[in-house]
Amino acid sequence: MAINELVVYWNSFSKVLKKVVIALVISLDACLGLLYQSGFLNLLDFFLLDNLPTDFVWLLQTFQLICMGFFGVKILFDDVPGSIVRNILIGLSPLLLILHVLLSLHILLLGQELESSMYFDFGALTRATLTWSSTYLAIAMGCTLTYSVQRYGNFAQSEFFMLGMYVGIAFMWTDWLFPITDAPADGTLVWSLFLYVLIGAFVLTGLAGVIIDRIVFKGFRDSKSSSDVMMIASLGVAMILRALVYLRFGANTKRFIPDSDWMVADQHWEIPTITMNLNLGSAANYDIVWDGTYDYAYNNAFLPIVVFGSVFLLYLLLTNTRLGRRMRAVADNPELAASSGINVERVHLTSAFLSAGISGAGGAVFGMTVLFNPQTAFTLLLPAFAVIVLGTIGSVRGAIGAALIIGFVRAISEPILSGIGNPLERTNYFALGGVIPYALIIAILLIMPEGIGRAHEKWKIERLRKRAKSKEKPDNRVSALMGFFFGWAGAHHFHQNRSSRGVAMLLLSVMSFGIGKATSFMRENSFSGETVTSAPEGLDSSMHSDWLSLIHTEQTVLGVLGFIGDILWPLLPIAIYIFAIYESYLIWNNNYKDLLHKPLTKIVDKFDDISARLSNIISAITTSFTDIFSGTNKSLDSFSVYLSSFGSSNINKLKNLPDRFFDSIGAKYGRESERGSKASFWIFFAILLLVVYWLPSVSYFAKTLQVSNFIVTMSIFLILAYSLNLHTGMTGLLNFGIIFFASIGAIIVGILTAPGDYYGYDWDIFPALIVAMIVGAIFGWLLAYPTARLKSDYFAIITISLGEIVRIMLMGEPLLRAGGNASAIGVQRYALPLQEWWFCGSNPPLSSTGTELSPIACSTTSGIDSAANTIGNLIGLGQPAPYMMLLAIIGLVGVVLVWKSIDLLSKSPWGRILRSIREDEDVAQHHGHNVMTHKAASLAFGAAIAAFAGALWAWKLTGFQPSFMSPSKSTFLVWAAFIIGGAGNNRGMLIGAMIITLTEFFFNVLVAAQGSSSLPLSGTAKLIDALFSWLITSPMEVATILLVIAMLGMVLRWWNLAEISFWIFLVFIICGLLFDSRSIDLVFPPILGGVKTQMAYVKVFLIGSLILLSLKFNPKGLLPEVPYRPERPNPVGQDSGHAIAAIPNTNESSDEEEVIQDE
Repeated sequence: MAINELVVYWNSFSKVLKKVVIALVISLDACLGLLYQSGFLNLLDFFLLDNLPTDFVWLLQTFQLICMGFFGVKILFDDVPGSIVRNILIGLSPLLLILHVLLSLHILLLGQELESSMYFDFGALTRATLTWSSTYLAIAMGCTLTYSVQRYGNFAQSEFFMLGMYVGIAFMWTDWLFPITDAPADGTLVWSLFLYVLIGAFVLTGLAGVIIDRIVFKGFRDSKSSSDVMMIASLGVAMILRALVYLRFGANTKRFIPDSDWMVADQHWEIPTITMNLNLGSAANYDIVWDGTYDYAYNNAFLPIVVFGSVFLLYLLLTNTRLGRRMRAVADNPELAASSGINVERVHLTSAFLSAGISGAGGAVFGMTVLFNPQTAFTLLLPAFAVIVLGTIGSVRGAIGAALIIGFVRAISEPILSGIGNPLERTNYFALGGVIPYALIIAILLIMPEGIGRAHEKWKIERLRKRAKSKEKPDNRVSALMGFFFGWAGAHHFHQNRSSRGVAMLLLSVMSFGIGKATSFMRENSFSGETVTSAPEGLDSSMHSDWLSLIHTEQTVLGVLGFIGDILWPLLPIAIYIFAIYESYLIWNNNYKDLLHKPLTKIVDKFDDISARLSNIISAITTSFTDIFSGTNKSLDSFSVYLSSFGSSNINKLKNLPDRFFDSIGAKYGRESERGSKASFWIFFAILLLVVYWLPSVSYFAKTLQVSNFIVTMSIFLILAYSLNLHTGMTGLLNFGIIFFASIGAIIVGILTAPGDYYGYDWDIFPALIVAMIVGAIFGWLLAYPTARLKSDYFAIITISLGEIVRIMLMGEPLLRAGGNASAIGVQRYALPLQEWWFCGSNPPLSSTGTELSPIACSTTSGIDSAANTIGNLIGLGQPAPYMMLLAIIGLVGVVLVWKSIDLLSKSPWGRILRSIREDEDVAQHHGHNVMTHKAASLAFGAAIAAFAGALWAWKLTGFQPSFMSPSKSTFLVWAAFIIGGAGNNRGMLIGAMIITLTEFFFNVLVAAQGSSSLPLSGTAKLIDALFSWLITSPMEVATILLVIAMLGMVLRWWNLAEISFWIFLVFIICGLLFDSRSIDLVFPPILGGVKTQMAYVKVFLIGSLILLSLKFNPKGLLPEVPYRPERPNPVGQDSGHAIAAIPNTNESSDEEEVIQDE
């Protein structure tokens, strides 16, 4: 009875109160566990006979307590009714969460009877906040533009940032500007290279954005592809761009140096700062010093200045120009915008240019602050996604605020992690600072997926509604007084509810101040106004005249900029203030009228008229140019028609060959019928097997090892592809974090089976594998409920973030290490399945000391009755068969079991439910299916499969580092196999995995062949090296050939070929103008053999190209999903020829074709 009363009492609580009680109970449990070892996890450890690691218990309890802080914020956002107190708490939530984290760490240290000292320098925190926030914002702003206008998450945005970094390097190496870089420090800053790079990075990366948009994304827009397809395509673009930069600039780290003086320690501002020493734990106290100073280096300061300045200008462009209004119209409704006369395609191109350009400019300045390589930019992409999500996708102001919040949290996490790491014997915790943005993005998406920008928009709309309802008019006398005192800031307009005019006056005043101070600083810290007649000592004499010419040009430019700055500040604010005083006089006398409306309207109309005329001229030139090949020249046009018709007829014959084949075998729907799919599968499979057989090797044993290695690698990618196919192909969950689930299997199996003397647990392999798969399934199930309701792109961001969190944790958390000493990173020395039986037999022989021989010793000892020796003799190896052969057998068994399991499930009612969820969740829910439960089951099953693949991967590596989880080496390859093979088709997964694995092995052979002419494929390697050398050293020749191809494409009316050739022609023209012999010698030193191809990056380029080509020309993959087509039942006693249809006799063929198209 008491229990029933308690249930009734609990049900009487409000929803908010229930959540608060749950949060308090869980927090109390964590506190009891941390302080007194009396929590639920301690009780669980007691029942497990103290087999849980102590560190593991208190880490989970600390995580539990911290999570309750985020849960409290979620309650605040979701359930607390709107009020001033709620708004204040929401605004302070980042600070409150930081305080909650510090309190949680304090409780942890108290329970461990430890103390920690954290040193906070608020000047350094400000610098770090501005650096991180501007870095993230440069990428996030490009993502915001792309997402708001084109509605897809651009995974290639960080690559535009990367291009900007390398534009700086390219300019720095040119003969024209190299004298500035090579000149020794002389105490005076030189600005020429910095300014040229800033403008060049914006223009060239913007042009790269336009080229990629025209070549890649325009085709997807024209075909009405979904945002998910375009996001996956951007993944292929990212791989291509990164591979190209690796190939051209190498993998060595570089740094953009505008002038040697920029790197001198004396070039800095001294900023007042406050320092605080905070002690947590058993000796909790703090000490504050108020009168410190902090040196803010110029090269670090220019990053936030340039990025925030660029974003500010972009914001003005979007909010105060007709172009901005057109972009917003296209973002809201492209069809309506087009019907209103807006050139939608031109808006897309402008968006592509601006989004890439602003990221490129940020990347160029970022290149001054750190040593970087082509991978650096990708590590910043997901934190940039966190910025746009927190700030609300499409909101510029929200992105700025979110960047500052995330930058501050990232900055303050470094002293906290460093301080907490030492007492807890985790000295590598400072490296976990990279986890913070990924953890933030997950928390943001779970707490407030709409972001702060949406909250701000709601608040603004509500304020406007209240203002519209209010009958009170502003007091003109108060407005006039405000204009008299603060007219330069537009205060009188703000009081009169003319916010746009007030913002304009305020921005003009602030901009004039900023420009005036910037130009003044540049003149004071340059050669401006000085007489320079000689180059600095130490500079090569051949560069003296070039250096002097650049300095003289710079003096002229800085003089002009300084003159403009002197006019803008303080003359412009004074003029604004005088005008504001006059407006205030009019307001005071109740006689206000907009004096600027007519002149501003005329200026804007004139500007639009000039812009329209220029557009018409460009369109006329383009039209007249294309008319040469489309009807104006009759003889050439008839020739074009003849060639085009000739080509088309032959192409049509080739296109009809598959149809004839499928007709001959009775496959009515081609590859989308069961018979056609099987026939295609066996054809592809046979061809790929021949390629595997053809792969060259130096000996029979090497060939055996090669094939075994191929089977193991293919099995890993295939099982991961099956897992992805279940999540994405069948259920519709866009999982970009498949490596997260694979890492669970690899880490758990590795740690549990590692020797106990080396921080392992000495488990047998099979129980460890079962535990790993169960844990993977649990993670998959738990992941579904908070995330599966999110949009597909948000879900993709969360899953890839989870993988990055685990990868970084592997570098800093001792519990994720085994097999080495206490400081060794990674997992190694773990047991391998059946290795001892394979080499030593059922009864391992003993050594001379009486101990059992190790598997390695058995493999080199003759006369042992083992499976390796038996199989080696059976197939004629003359030595024991390699262990990789056993792993290949295990992999194949795993593939068969997984394939059959998924195949049976996909044909079951559960599989049909998953496909219905993929097609339309609302309809599936309406039919009575619990969508969340089925999604959770799908994620759990797929996660268990991926965990098995991870264990197999660990056995193949025999020891792994965090780098094995790099997305470019794991997730992206699995996605490539998934896309190429065909979503929803298990046979397609096999073909895709074989293609990706063969690509890997083929390029491995080419890498070996580059080093020796006696190895197989050495001729192919030399041919690739020669082609690459030609592309690098003779870009103008390449451009000439591409121009000829473009013209030929126009003659033949192959417009896609013509356009692609033209854009690539333009790229090589730019490369020819930008790169010279110095840039070649610095990347490919003659002493190391000159220009050589890095085959690993050619492979990445090829895989990225395969993703794009497959999505563009074969979006359903080589083996598409075969739709379910039930046969019509025949009444008993009637033959099929005279059966009465149980279903109305509609056009069956047409209906099935529509189903296929929908799927």
